[in-house]
Amino acid sequence: MQNAQEKLTEYFQKLMVFSENTGKTPEDSILLAGAMMAVSRVLFYDHLSEKEAGKLFDQGGIDLIELIKPTIH
Repeated sequence: MQNAQEKLTEYFQKLMVFSENTGKTPEDSILLAGAMMAVSRVLFYDHLSEKEAGKLFDQGGIDLIELIKPTIH
């Protein structure tokens, strides 16, 4: 039985392979990332309370900003 971290790692790897095989241009990659974010929002709100989903989605946005902040000039 896989724990949550192992499942998350597996899902991440599968999504990365999917993105590498799907995106033909940088624009495609950005659009795919946006679509993934939209799906995550739908899933959060479908399976968590509104408060939990909002907090998780907000934290994910903060994490994303922190990740890309060093690349913004």
